[in-house]
Amino acid sequence: MNRWFNSRAISFVKLVACKEGRRANLGLIIWQGLLGWLTVKMDNEHWSVALHLASALMFMMSLIWMWLAIARDLKEEPDWITFDPILANSWHKRIAWLSLATLLTLFTGVFVATTPGANQACGVGGFPNTWPLCNGELFSKITDIIAQSQLIHRLLVGIVGLALIAASIMIWRESDDGQCGSLLSKWIYLTSGMFLLNLSLGGLYVLSAKEDGFEIIYDELLSLFHLMFASITFLLLATVWTSMKVISFYESNPENIE
Repeated sequence: MNRWFNSRAISFVKLVACKEGRRANLGLIIWQGLLGWLTVKMDNEHWSVALHLASALMFMMSLIWMWLAIARDLKEEPDWITFDPILANSWHKRIAWLSLATLLTLFTGVFVATTPGANQACGVGGFPNTWPLCNGELFSKITDIIAQSQLIHRLLVGIVGLALIAASIMIWRESDDGQCGSLLSKWIYLTSGMFLLNLSLGGLYVLSAKEDGFEIIYDELLSLFHLMFASITFLLLATVWTSMKVISFYESNPENIE
């Protein structure tokens, strides 16, 4: 009974200690609402949509950070997101770069989706000239960044996809050598698989173009899933990095060992 009471008392103290975090989250909610209003008022200008999305992702990551910090302080860290400190030390920078890279592809995708005519930069002729090729070419000279933003987005997606595949191979080799990377490898395999699946969704969206009189119509449901998968991929990688910083590095610090 005393053990249960002490556990609840500690929980209460930790929640009170997170008052500043809750205030920050409240501020982000208000900020997010204002950005939503601005986005609608600006008729979905690409910069306003990107800012709105960035704020939403920041809010989500702040909630994940607070949850991990509370779980750590209560000694209730979930096993499925707690990594070996030695492995975390060697992988946290790689995970950080992969997170930023996926975020960059997400924002370039938003730019393409919200810039008039940008999603038609590679043509609307169908497979394979429109996708995976661009106007029947594998590579094209970039002369107009805005008009050819879809091509830039594709190049970035290709680079990040190769980086994730390389990371998957690297963690697989380390796990095979007995370097305790089985949990991290599952996370990397998951995010790599989602990224490659989302790449296919992007291709299907481009190929869904149909001419309706003088207009080109796309399957917007595919666009929604494309954005959702891209956001989830970033959040997964960012959560892995956050767990390394909040839990793994904290536990590896001698000052925090009781």
